[in-house]
Amino acid sequence: MGQNDLTKKRMMFIKSEDYNFLTYNIFIILNGLDCVEGKSSLRDHRKISFLIDFISNGKLIDIIEKQLRNPMSKINEVDRELLSQSFTDSLLRIRTINQLVFTLTNEGFLTIKDKKLDKLTICLNKQSVQKEFLKGEIFKIERNNINRLKSIVQRISILDITTMLTNLYYTNGIPDEQLIS
Repeated sequence: MGQNDLTKKRMMFIKSEDYNFLTYNIFIILNGLDCVEGKSSLRDHRKISFLIDFISNGKLIDIIEKQLRNPMSKINEVDRELLSQSFTDSLLRIRTINQLVFTLTNEGFLTIKDKKLDKLTICLNKQSVQKEFLKGEIFKIERNNINRLKSIVQRISILDITTMLTNLYYTNGIPDEQLIS
C-alpha cells in the first residue's frame, strides 16, 4: 500500500464520529507517551481529545514549533483558525472520548489507575493490543507526530490539562475560555 493509499484511507474517517479512528488514536497516544501498564499513566484522559488532532494533523505541530522558534512573531490568521477549529472540535469530542475510555476499559484494552471526578488516570494494557497494530506501517505518521509533540511539550502525560492547553492553544492566540479545569 503506497503513501497515497494511506492518505486516502485516513480521509475516510469522520474524526468526531468514527470510533475506530478514535480508538486507534487512543492506543497510539498512550503507547507513544509510554503510558502503558507497568510503566506510567496519562493523567487526565480528557487530554486525549485534544492530542488526537495534533497526532492526526502534523500542520498543528508545525504551528506550535514555528511559534516556539519565534515567540515574538504574530501567528497568522490561517494558523489561528486551524488551531481554533482543533480546539472547538476537541471540546465537542470529550464526551465521546469519555464513553470510549470506559468501553475500552471494560474490554480490557485500558486500565483506569485513578478516578478523580471527571479526570481519569489511564494506561494502555499493551498485552491486549497486537504488537503489529502499534508498530505497523499504516500508523507511522501518527507515531511520528506523537514523538514530535512530546519533544515540544515536555512531560505531556503528567501535565494538568490547563497547562497542556496553554502550551498548545492559549499561548498561540486561542482564547482561554476556562471551559476545562
